[in-house]
Amino acid sequence: MKKLLFIMNPLAGMKKANRYLADIIAIFNRAGYDVLTYMTAAPGDCITAVEQKATGMDLIVCVGGDGTFNETVSGLLRSGLDIPVGY
Repeated sequence: MKKLLFIMNPLAGMKKANRYLADIIAIFNRAGYDVLTYMTAAPGDCITAVEQKATGMDLIVCVGGDGTFNETVSGLLRSGLDIPVGY
């Protein structure tokens, strides 16, 4: 089974993704992904999460605003990993 790191900022924007979290994870499960979900809690949190959790992942998907995306990419660059990112 493929592995996916799903990072979400639950406070971003209108918080619409919060209502659909179970549906989002189910979609990835049906597509053959084992999903590790991480909710950010503070600025810089996403960078650390990517650095610590992305090894061995086939895909990273982040949900949030520009900051969440920026931190996801920054974490990847710091870790030296080459993993596709969905936003």
